[in-house]
Amino acid sequence: MKKVFVLLIAVFVSIILVGCSNSEFIVDGDFTAYEVTVHSNAPQVTYVTVTIEDGQIVGYNIDVRQGSETEVDSQYTYAWNELTKKELADDYNMKLFGTKYELVEGTWVEQTDEKPDNEWYEQANLVEAYLLENGIDSIEIVDERFSNVAGVTIKDSSYTALAAEALNLAKAGKFQAILCAYGDFYIASMNYDKDGNISNLELDVLQADPDGETFVWNEKTKQELASDYGMEGIGAAYEFVGGEWVASDEKTSLEWYEQANLITDYIEVNGFDEDLQALAGRGGTIDGTTLLDDLAGATVHTQTLYDVITALFEKTN
Repeated sequence: MKKVFVLLIAVFVSIILVGCSNSEFIVDGDFTAYEVTVHSNAPQVTYVTVTIEDGQIVGYNIDVRQGSETEVDSQYTYAWNELTKKELADDYNMKLFGTKYELVEGTWVEQTDEKPDNEWYEQANLVEAYLLENGIDSIEIVDERFSNVAGVTIKDSSYTALAAEALNLAKAGKFQAILCAYGDFYIASMNYDKDGNISNLELDVLQADPDGETFVWNEKTKQELASDYGMEGIGAAYEFVGGEWVASDEKTSLEWYEQANLITDYIEVNGFDEDLQALAGRGGTIDGTTLLDDLAGATVHTQTLYDVITALFEKTN
């Protein structure tokens, strides 16, 4: 009788453990969804990250990086701001220059000569906390603004849609990392399971195509452009000679996407190494001095690609 009782306890405990591990999220980590837009005639990216720990949602993070326009002698240049809205904190100056709104009988009404009670980052924090406690479906929007999150009067600028997308990425085990540099938008993505298996690793870049003084993004990324990007047979071929890359009279035989794929193929086969970096700006090395044969054909400037891949793997737990 005692043996039967012990066996029943063991079965009961195993059922509880199976139930506890039955999560809709297959792997822990930080899952980021993003939207690239234009704001005040300059680049902008809005992104939301959901953090999964032990198969549970433990936090959301909402942030926005904006850019700026510079005009000199009728020549326009565009660059990313150094700090995001969250990083600017009180220096974003919403309480100094923003407009206060109040929800009156179901309508948002501008309060003349009054300023918001909370800074942008404080309002974003309130939205994050509400999402965590109540879920995405609990959010109510009136005239594009949050109507049931106390202390929040900012518009829902894709925040809830991106939060929902981030959750879907988490369910699929798909990680994404983004990096804003040189006016371009770098993207790394992959599927990653609990055993550390990598699949569908991809590097991509979205570039801008300003029309005179008007900032616009390209309709397609470099991966989407593929051979239409026009590097093959046009750009110079490089060889690593005597510790430096030397341009030859020949033209490159690989398109940008093919060179980027050399990097992702190498990592999928060999695994990610945090010491992987550009050698003198191009190619790839692990020890800082030896060019990896598999990456000798990646002669585009590669360091930013390694930077965004490093950010990608930092999102895994």
